[in-house]
Amino acid sequence: MAHLMKLELKKIHFLRYIFISIAAIILSMFFVFVALNDTSDNAYTFESAFRAVQLIFAFVYVIFFAVLVSALIISEYNNKTILLMFTYPIDRKKLIISKLFIITLFMVISILFGYLCCSLFILGVDWKFNLVAGDFTVNVLKNWIYAALSSTVVFCCLGFWSFAVGMIKKSVTVTIVSSIIFIYLRQIVIAASENYQENIWVIIATLAISLIALKYTFTKKIMQID
Repeated sequence: MAHLMKLELKKIHFLRYIFISIAAIILSMFFVFVALNDTSDNAYTFESAFRAVQLIFAFVYVIFFAVLVSALIISEYNNKTILLMFTYPIDRKKLIISKLFIITLFMVISILFGYLCCSLFILGVDWKFNLVAGDFTVNVLKNWIYAALSSTVVFCCLGFWSFAVGMIKKSVTVTIVSSIIFIYLRQIVIAASENYQENIWVIIATLAISLIALKYTFTKKIMQID
């Protein structure tokens, strides 16, 4: 598996995706700064400011995950280039797993790095302009760390769902559209709860659905070429 990942990394030009991720983080900082300066709403607390970052990241990184899946996996089925790869004397499922693992690892690093940058940005803006209500405490820091880790797991799971749906139709469009739908469904759940946070049961349920979807995909859809 490690050898397959090394081969895939040589093929993938990740530099452009790194630039896209950095641009997304900078854009997220801009939106957070605009939100903190919006005087029409109540003053932002550290918790609500971080939830704003989570909201932005949900749209940015779940769709980004789907785009990477489309570019690195689904498109190879559409272009039939996967047929050449399937002629190699290696396990075909491991080949796709290595691609998906690389995408997931890249997204986890990108999301966590993005949270770190945006968190430092919020603290810096509050120190300079005093735009956030309340004090930054150890308890706030603990909540931020938990929210960052839990939402990273959830975002990647939503990416897995988009992968599974996209593999059913072998469609780039379906993959990306499904990611948008999953984001909106998550936002509906969040809107129904004033202080929503992914608890351990939500994470377990999301992981369970992801494992079922991945199991079905790798059992029924990986070998199927339209």
